[in-house]
Amino acid sequence: MSPIKRFKPVQRVAESREHKAAKAFNRSQQQMQDQEARLEELKRYHAEYLQRFQQSAQTGISVAQLHEYRAFLAKLELAIEEQEKVVWASQQHHSNHKEQWQQKHIRSQVLDKVVARYQQKSVKAVEFREQQELDDRSQRRDKD
Repeated sequence: MSPIKRFKPVQRVAESREHKAAKAFNRSQQQMQDQEARLEELKRYHAEYLQRFQQSAQTGISVAQLHEYRAFLAKLELAIEEQEKVVWASQQHHSNHKEQWQQKHIRSQVLDKVVARYQQKSVKAVEFREQQELDDRSQRRDKD
């Protein structure tokens, strides 16, 4: 069995693994962006609610309303902290997927080069044999 035929299945498996890793990398990127968007949304909502609280405080609010505003702001701040942890975890997850894809991509490229090199050798060997046959024929004709 020629080296090309031996390497072709290995090359296909490597390309398949690279493709799967690329899909996982893209999914993790989308998930990370979604989590970052949620965090920004929470921060925006917190800023808006804080602004409403400050405006209401200037015009005068009851103690009960003051406690409600503060309690809700505290819940929002806790939600922001939790979402920051989720964003950090999704960034780590994304980074891991990127690294896995890069490794599989490099392996796939190496195998592509190996197969290409064997194909070049094969073509050169065929060309060499053909040239030898032509030379042999030419020599036979010259002898006749």
